[in-house]
Amino acid sequence: MSTRSNILTRVSALAAIVTCAWLGANGWAQTAKPTPAPSTTQAPVSDEPAATTASFGDWIMRCQRTGEGDKAVRVCEAGQIIQVQGQTAPIAQIGIGRLSPGDPMGITVVLPPNIALPSNVHIAADEKDEAGIDLTWRRCLPGNCVADAKLDPETIKYWRGRSVAGKLSFNNGAGRVLTIPFSFRGLAQSLDALAKETRPPPQ
Repeated sequence: MSTRSNILTRVSALAAIVTCAWLGANGWAQTAKPTPAPSTTQAPVSDEPAATTASFGDWIMRCQRTGEGDKAVRVCEAGQIIQVQGQTAPIAQIGIGRLSPGDPMGITVVLPPNIALPSNVHIAADEKDEAGIDLTWRRCLPGNCVADAKLDPETIKYWRGRSVAGKLSFNNGAGRVLTIPFSFRGLAQSLDALAKETRPPPQ
């Protein structure tokens, strides 16, 4: 069976939110406290949903709203979670988006903390992609390490037209180069949806 067929690609978005969920999944039972009784004076609930998701092939475009009223901020990202068949924990997470409409497009990769430093994460669109892009490690936490880079328009345009699996490579703690395939299926559609959603929420 090929490596590609052994990889079940599922999708998520907002890499920071996914990262928190990944880190907190095991610790929730230990740290959760009883929910206090509801107050008689509660903050109003917005008509806009706090989070939305939309699936496009192997990608999901997810948005989250933070703050209320004129301080509300809507952050959206297209993402993908990669899991090995038979395992519950993801082996890699990819997120593409921008924090605000004026910011450049960026890519974030989240991997388990078993990495070698100094090193980079490398993404190639296919076997013929000799250049690819390198992502710089930004931080490591007990549950994962995060790398990111800016995405130029030409790279995004090239990726949108891909129909074969891309390759994500990194050096593990033992110094071995590990390569994980990921899918471009649905990326173009998720980026189109992302472009429409990257705007301030209605008031």
